[in-house]
Amino acid sequence: MSGYKYKVETHLHTSQGSDCGQNTGAEMARAYKAEGYSAIFVTDHFFNGNTAVRGNYKWEEKIIMFMQGYEDAKAEGEKIGLDVYFGFEYNNGGTEFLIYGLDEKWLCSYPEIITDRLEKALTKIKDDGGFIIHAHPFRDAPYIQYPGRIFPEYVDGVEIINKASDRDGKVNIYALEYAEKYNLIHFSGSDIHNANYLLGGGVAFKKKPESFPDIIKTMAKKEYILL
Repeated sequence: MSGYKYKVETHLHTSQGSDCGQNTGAEMARAYKAEGYSAIFVTDHFFNGNTAVRGNYKWEEKIIMFMQGYEDAKAEGEKIGLDVYFGFEYNNGGTEFLIYGLDEKWLCSYPEIITDRLEKALTKIKDDGGFIIHAHPFRDAPYIQYPGRIFPEYVDGVEIINKASDRDGKVNIYALEYAEKYNLIHFSGSDIHNANYLLGGGVAFKKKPESFPDIIKTMAKKEYILL
């Protein structure tokens, strides 16, 4: 691990976007800065998951509300020297995907993301420049209709380390086998919900990433480690 000092959390929830989140985006940013991280991705649960955004609002209004955890984290990050990137966790019958590389404008333009069949939505995400990670693919929980359902032809990588799911080690072992079988990028995230109990997940680089494309380029070259 020597030299890999630029740590990036890839899977993080806030109370503003995720109903299960315990802290605001700003609080999360401060906690990760104190732990020596260089960057975080805010990946709140989208409207087809355990979202904190409920009520009869117009689509664009819901998107603005959903983005608030990220926006607050980003504003705080600019003050304290922490890079903050946007993502979201997309749910289909309990199968979840971390979506990166898209933005508020894209979400506003695609309300059908809730009603389109999964394969169509994932294809559009990829076609429009999104980067898709299959999150904790072998987690077994009451809310998951089809545990172990995989989509190797639609994702860029697999979360082979999910700190919140690693109860007996098997969940992450199966995820590693999935990634290796289909030659997919290996990903790690803590799936953090509480700023007081950071789990130490994410990825680390030797050089400070300058942008999201820089992160993906560096990972494609396998110039990173998993935390």
